Order: sequence, then structure tokens, then C-alpha cells
Amino acid sequence: MLKVDVLASGSKGNSTLITTAEDKKLLIDCGISARALTSALMKRNLSIAQIKAILITHEHADHVHSVAQISEAYNIPVFANAVTMSALKRKTGLKGGYYFEDTTPFTLAGLEIRPFRTSHDAVYPVGYSLLDGDSKFTYATDLGYFSPTVKENVKGADLVLIESNHDVNMLLNGPYPRHLKERILSNRGHLSNLCCAEAIREMMDAGTKKFILGHLSEQNNTFELARDTTIELLSKSGATLNTDYVYHIATQQGLAETIGTK
Repeated sequence: MLKVDVLASGSKGNSTLITTAEDKKLLIDCGISARALTSALMKRNLSIAQIKAILITHEHADHVHSVAQISEAYNIPVFANAVTMSALKRKTGLKGGYYFEDTTPFTLAGLEIRPFRTSHDAVYPVGYSLLDGDSKFTYATDLGYFSPTVKENVKGADLVLIESNHDVNMLLNGPYPRHLKERILSNRGHLSNLCCAEAIREMMDAGTKKFILGHLSEQNNTFELARDTTIELLSKSGATLNTDYVYHIATQQGLAETIGTK
């Protein structure tokens, strides 16, 4: 079984801790400050020195804010696809790092890591599925839309972290300039609450029952809207909460509890 601790999830920074059955620890993204990361780990009686590697989804600041600092200070290897790694080094000054070609699976800390393409306005954004032979966790944020590639890669997942970024009405009626609204709403932007709920319905049909909703916009969403949109759509589809599915919502402060794949 894998254990998932969302340390932070939102427009201001993202970082998720994965712990294997052998107690090896990986980070997916490092988009919060070193101080915030230290604090989040201390609340779990952990330290940065226990992290074995960092997986990067894409080069945007809310996913890589302190990765160079953390990697250098604690000698933690960083993994990203080759195109993202080049952008990451230019942007953060990261030294070293390991890259994989395109979406080639690889092994790390006893896990099979399967990168997959997502649709977002970064150079080569990916999500990740992590498999330990007993269970599968899929991390899928910054999607733009629930593409056939993402659908294929979430199949068989026991737990999925998927973005529920914005409420469309809040976004359209909010203060963002038009070009930013269009970017978020595009197929290379972010997934809305409704699109997230529809994606969850599809994943449920394929057998997944445990979900974490993440990457909520503080400006264009609320915890309540993300929750209510999901529950309402799934209820209309005949799904019963805590029977057919379980969900959690991660905010900028992360999740207070550890979620297991089993």
C-alpha cells in the first residue's frame, strides 16, 4: 500500500508526499518554500532529509518554487522529462537532476513510475502513476481537459488526485483579465469543478473509488463549491457517497490526514 500526504495543493504551491510500504518517501512537485515544506513535514514528525527523490510534473513556479534549494541542500535527486528538466534548470538554477525520455516508465524507490502527458501550457507537462505491485496511485493536476491519454493512465488506480481548479461562474465574474480567464478555460488551462466531477464519474465506472480533489483556486473556487458540485453530479448519476466512492479535498494547507491506496 502507498500512503499519500498532500502537503499543499493550490494556485500558490503544490507538493505531495508519497510513502511506500518500505517507508521510502518521494515528493511529487516542490512548489512551496523550504520553510513551508519543513513545517508541513514536521507536523508529520518527518524531515526533508528523509525524502529520497522529487518528481516534477512541469516547470511552473507553483510546482518548482524551492526544488533547486531543497535538492542542493539535502542532496535529493530530481526527476523530470528531458524537456521539462531543461526548462527547470533555466528557471531555477537546478544543478544535476535526472531526466527520462518522453513518458518512458522507470523504477524508483521500489516503485514503477509511469509518467503520462497532460494538456497544460507548460513545455512538456506530465502526471504520474505510481505502482508498487499491490496498488496504484495517480497524480493528475493542471490538466486542461480530461484527455484520452489521462483516461487511459488512470485506469486501475486505487486512488487518484485530480484537480478541481475553478468554478466557471466565479472565474467569469471575477477580477482576472480576459486573457487569463481564457487561458484557464482553454484545453491547456485547468479543470473546472464540473469537469472534475464528470471525470470522477468516468473513473468510477472504470473501478476507482477513492479520490482527492486538489489544486483549488483561492480566487475562483471554494471548498464548498468543489464539494457540492462533485456530490451533486455523482448523486444524479446514482452514486452514493461512502458506498460507491470516497473523496477528500486538499487545499493550500494540504490535507490533515494520510490517505492510503487501500
